[in-house]
Amino acid sequence: MIRGKQWLCFILGVCSMTEQLTAQNSRNLKLIHQWNQLEFDYKSAMDRQKDIDLGLFAAGAIAPIDVDVFYTTSPGNNQIFVTIPRFREGVPASLGTISNKELNGNPVIQPYPDWQWHRHPQRCLKNRIISVFRIKIDECNRLWIVDTGKIGDKYLCPPQILAFDLNTNRLMHQYEFPVEVVSLQHLLVTPAVDVRDPKSGCQDTFVYVADVLGFSLLVYDVANKKSWRIQDKTFYPFPTHGTYNIAGDSFDLMDGILGLTLSPFVSGKDRILYYHAMSSPTENWVYTSNLRNETIFSEDPAAAPQIFNTYRDERSSQSAAEAMNRDGVLFFGLLSEIQIVCWNSWSEYKKKNFDVIASDSVSLQFPSGIKVISNKKNEEELWILTSRFQRVASGTLTSREINFRIQAGKVEDLIPGTKCKPKLANYNNQMPGQGGGYGLYGNSQ
Repeated sequence: MIRGKQWLCFILGVCSMTEQLTAQNSRNLKLIHQWNQLEFDYKSAMDRQKDIDLGLFAAGAIAPIDVDVFYTTSPGNNQIFVTIPRFREGVPASLGTISNKELNGNPVIQPYPDWQWHRHPQRCLKNRIISVFRIKIDECNRLWIVDTGKIGDKYLCPPQILAFDLNTNRLMHQYEFPVEVVSLQHLLVTPAVDVRDPKSGCQDTFVYVADVLGFSLLVYDVANKKSWRIQDKTFYPFPTHGTYNIAGDSFDLMDGILGLTLSPFVSGKDRILYYHAMSSPTENWVYTSNLRNETIFSEDPAAAPQIFNTYRDERSSQSAAEAMNRDGVLFFGLLSEIQIVCWNSWSEYKKKNFDVIASDSVSLQFPSGIKVISNKKNEEELWILTSRFQRVASGTLTSREINFRIQAGKVEDLIPGTKCKPKLANYNNQMPGQGGGYGLYGNSQ
C-alpha cells in the first residue's frame, strides 16, 4: 500500500510515477489500497460486534465493486469512493469513502454520506441508500448514485437516482423510477452521465442506466425529471458466454447490458454511448441524440433497432466495466485473460488493434470498476478496482488472503508504445470512424 508522502504525492498529482513505488515497468499500475476483508468505521469495537451478531455485518463475506475519485481544490479533502452492493444480507453500508484508519491492515470505509442513509433499509426511508453497484462523478462535482432498492433478490424500495454536491456533501437531486419505466425484473447497475453544459450551470444532463436483468437501458432527463426505457437485442447476454473461467474458478452468470461509457464531449457534435452485455463477447455503440429523443420510444421501448450497432469483431472473453478518456481511448478488462486492455476508437474495433497495458494473474482478477479521472494538474489517471468476484460467485472467498485492490496509473504512462497512443492532437476535429457495425448505419456514417 502507498503510505505517507508517497500517498500524498499520488493523490495530489505532484510526483512522478517512479517516486511512488518500487521500480516497475512504467506501464504497470500502482497499488493504492488493498483488503483481505472490508472494514467499516464503527464508533467502537462493541458496535462492530453488535452488527456482526445481528447479521448486519458479514465480515469476510462481502465485496466491493466500483471506485471513483474526487479531487478537491483544498488540500487533504480528496475522496476515494467505493461501492459494496447488497448481494446478500450483511452489508452495513453500500457506499463509502476510504478513511485514513486501518483495522488489521485493512483500510476502513466511512459510510457516505453518513451511517443513517444505510440503516434500516426495510423501512424504505426517503433518505436511503439500499444497494449501489456503480457510481459516477461528473464534471460538475456531482456524485451520481444508482440505488437498485434490492437486497439480494428481494425488492425493498423503488430504484432511484441520487446526486450529491461533493463540495458540500449535500443531496441535490433525487428521483425514483416509476413502475412503468423499470422492467418487472430489474437490477439497475451502471450509470453513464452525459453533461453538455459544464460551464453554464450543468442543467443539460442526461443519465443512462444499464438494467442488467431487465436487458434495458433507462434514460433519465435530469432537467425535466423524466425517464424512459429502451430495449434492444444488443442488450442481451450470449448463452455461449454465460460460463466464466477466472483463475481456476468457474461460475455461470447470464448478465445483460452492464458496461457503459461515453465518447468525449465535443461542442456541436453528437456523442456516442459505447456499451456491452457482461456475458457477451461484443462491443456496441449508439448515438446519444437518439437515446435522448423520448418520442422514438414513447409507444414501444424496442421501436428503433436500426439505431444500435455492433462491431463485427469480438473480444476473446467477457468484460465488465469500461471507460474512455478524452482522446477516445477505451480501457476495459478481459476477465479470463486477467488483463487490462486498451483500444483507440479511431481505429477499427479488432483484436489486432487491442493492446495490453497491464497483466497480472493475481492482482487483476475481475476488474469490476474502471474510471478515467482528471487530477488537479488535468492529467488523466486510470483507476481500477478488482473485486475477485469469481470467489464471491463460487462461495470461495476467504479473508486469509488479499481479495480486493485499488490500483491506478497515469494514462500518459500506460499507453506509450501501444497501439492506443492517440495519433491526433485532440478529439475535436472529427468523430472517430464507426464502420463495422451491424446496425443500419453501417459504414455510411
